[in-house]
Amino acid sequence: MTIRDILEQIDVVSSYISPKGERHRILSLCHDSRRATPQSLFFCKSGAVVDGHAFASHAYNNGARLFIAERELDLPKDASVIIVPNAQETLSKLAVWFYGNPAKSLRLIGITGTKGKTTIALSVYSIAESVGKKIGYIGTNGVYYNGQRLETANTTPDVLEMQKILRQMADSGIDTVVIEVSSQALWQERTYGLTFDTVAFTNLYEDHIGGVEHPTFEHYKKSKKLLFSEYNAKNIVVNSDSQYAKYMLKGVECDNIITTSAKGKKGCTIYAKNTTKTSNGIIPGVSFTCCGDICGDRLDVFMRKPGLHNVENGLVTIGICSLLGIEAAIVANAFATVSVPGRFEVVTLESRPNSLFVIDYAHNGASLTAVLKTLREYEPSRIICLFGSVGGRTFGRRHELGVAAKDGADVLIITSDNPNNEEPMSVIKDIACAVGECEKPVYLIPDREEAIKKAVSLASDGDFVLLAGKGHETYQLICGERIPFSEKEILEHCDRLNMLDGDIQPLNSKEPVPIV
Repeated sequence: MTIRDILEQIDVVSSYISPKGERHRILSLCHDSRRATPQSLFFCKSGAVVDGHAFASHAYNNGARLFIAERELDLPKDASVIIVPNAQETLSKLAVWFYGNPAKSLRLIGITGTKGKTTIALSVYSIAESVGKKIGYIGTNGVYYNGQRLETANTTPDVLEMQKILRQMADSGIDTVVIEVSSQALWQERTYGLTFDTVAFTNLYEDHIGGVEHPTFEHYKKSKKLLFSEYNAKNIVVNSDSQYAKYMLKGVECDNIITTSAKGKKGCTIYAKNTTKTSNGIIPGVSFTCCGDICGDRLDVFMRKPGLHNVENGLVTIGICSLLGIEAAIVANAFATVSVPGRFEVVTLESRPNSLFVIDYAHNGASLTAVLKTLREYEPSRIICLFGSVGGRTFGRRHELGVAAKDGADVLIITSDNPNNEEPMSVIKDIACAVGECEKPVYLIPDREEAIKKAVSLASDGDFVLLAGKGHETYQLICGERIPFSEKEILEHCDRLNMLDGDIQPLNSKEPVPIV
């Protein structure tokens, strides 16, 4: 591919092609200067945080000689520069063309909502794969297909990475892909060029507002709706229990809409009745009767996850799987065993056989409140809640997380999440201010591994220990670097040590609180 091939595909304001540029071969598209090579076409696009034009010289030093930009670049004369009206739009268009529009040969399932995307998407992926479907997954937990697992930077990858991944999947024989579609991805057009067979809506709560995220809740809500109004999906599955379900469907034309209700709403395609909390040993779950034609009128279901929100997730999963030709009875059987990493993931410790340890991605006030309320329904002796919040953004979460933990837990351990470039104690103190005066034990422990050790040492028979906020993540983001960090591995290490109660005193004890 040459620069002339590129020029035929795009709108150009002006261009300078060096003498060698005419013959230069393009083997990759790139907008990260660290990945630039002599065979790259480098895009200088303006982002929410950084301006790609500032990295043109770095890309040049790494070998790039072909550039697309929105303004003139100060580069040596052997660099060819094409000026376009909008570099992001140009990148989106070229990415689809460069990778041969792989979405045309794939059945895409897009899932959006504040909560439940990962649980539903990975459940659909796991169940479909177990019955022989050639399916892939793209989302918060990375990329899965044909036994491979790849990491991604965002829940929904940028348009260039998305097209590359879909091309790899299509070339490897995958014919169906379930994708978590975030609101920011829809707003920033990371899903450009995708054609969805099925789209699904879970719920909507105030989140991802402020900073580099959505400016207002209204903007957040409108961004979510784009998946239903702009992609002309053949099928829609929607959780009717959400107050925003009607908003998502308003003005949308679709031949097949599956509605679900965990609250037994009449008129829904699939609904639940007789929902009861149940346990498998110390592990909490929920049972319900699934009703509707898709379920064969009535189907008894046990889920290895507790709470009404998981019934909601389960019904949406049943609806999506039905569109893949998977019977509801098969899905119901899978619910008894399927586990999604970091989504109410139960870890059992031999040294604490009568304590429940749960890793969950609950990272905002609504999700933490929900999981704590659900745990309380199973009447634990105590709930020990370990949590924190990310650094440098979403400052409003800190207050709501502190209030949620204070209201729902018996012991609070406030620690680091992904502090990035912010001082961990700054984040922790913000949360502690929201907790305020509290008769419950409160610990401030910046080192998250030490905080986990403390939680294990405190656990007694009948206690539930919730590690909230990081979920599936296998790293901590510190000073711009991803440092390997696995909560499950740390719990297992603590189990081998058979940890006893340490010397760290609670915040409200008479002794001073050591900061470790």
